[in-house]
Amino acid sequence: MTAERVCIYRIGNVGDTICALPAMAAIRQAYSRARLTLLTSPGSQGLPGAAQLLENADWLDEIRVYCDEEIATIRGRWNLVKELRCRAFDVWIELPNDLHTLRIALRNMIFARLTGVKWARGWRINTIRWAVQAQSEGLNFPDETNRLLSIVRRAGIGTDSVSFPLPLRPHHTKTVDTLLREYLPGGLPLVAVAPGARRPANRWPVERFAELGKLLVRRGFRIALLGGNSDADICRQLAECIGSGTANLADRTALLESCELLKRCSLVISNDSGVQHLAAAVGTPCISLFSCRDFPGKWWPYGAENIVLRKGVPCHTCYLEVCPYDNHCLKLIEVCEVVECVERKLREGNLAVQLST
Repeated sequence: MTAERVCIYRIGNVGDTICALPAMAAIRQAYSRARLTLLTSPGSQGLPGAAQLLENADWLDEIRVYCDEEIATIRGRWNLVKELRCRAFDVWIELPNDLHTLRIALRNMIFARLTGVKWARGWRINTIRWAVQAQSEGLNFPDETNRLLSIVRRAGIGTDSVSFPLPLRPHHTKTVDTLLREYLPGGLPLVAVAPGARRPANRWPVERFAELGKLLVRRGFRIALLGGNSDADICRQLAECIGSGTANLADRTALLESCELLKRCSLVISNDSGVQHLAAAVGTPCISLFSCRDFPGKWWPYGAENIVLRKGVPCHTCYLEVCPYDNHCLKLIEVCEVVECVERKLREGNLAVQLST
């Protein structure tokens, strides 16, 4: 249908936004002349999300960010509804989160209806927390990017090509050039390592990252340690442990600068965190280290060039934030296995370097 004003509703943090970019790009292509608004929330105030990742994106006309604190009261929610009614959206497309429940879907349908939108699509229940271990063992799950693209297709929007339209600009390039000259000079291949993760249950042991980092440096690589503010201490400890050839860049680059830096890397090694999705968006292959807390496949980075290491355990698909068994499933991933994956990816990238433990 034709439309003059279109709203995309997608909430979440960095990884959630990155995975939704191809679906958003498809919506923009379908409504190329419409005013396009992204309605989004990172959760609590101060958390990173779409506002930082898509600042100055020329394919979006508006990013309306709200935080949990803004809609904590009935008055706050009603004020948001009234504000959105003034925008008079013709089309509303929701890109729901993976853990959407029926209650949340119904609530969001009512919310969209109250804004006065004329046509709306996108609601879907994707994850049912019942017999989760049986589901995990017997079903195949698409990654989040493909899941959202399938929702857009069901709304009648074509998705022939997949793109991640990040608004990278010359000043991002200049900033990264300066950082690399200062912290990682020379022409050696660059590997990004992201040892942090929002959930403790998703963190591979720091000492194994240190062992891996020392090995990479001895074999002639430079290492850029990446992460947000909460990862700065871990990255600092790792940089001190690994030594020369390593730079702690955690919390020293904005999100788009991190994307530009990842473009320069031969490879990324990451926990299940937003960094793996940033790497996928810029086309840099990633070795991702996954716990078994979630369904396999759902949050794997987009693209066949990536490698995921995940070990099965009897207590899989627990959805716990903190593992009571000291991250046993992640500790089953040995350094030598990551090294084997590094060798494979480097050979594929025509960087013939032999690694040995």
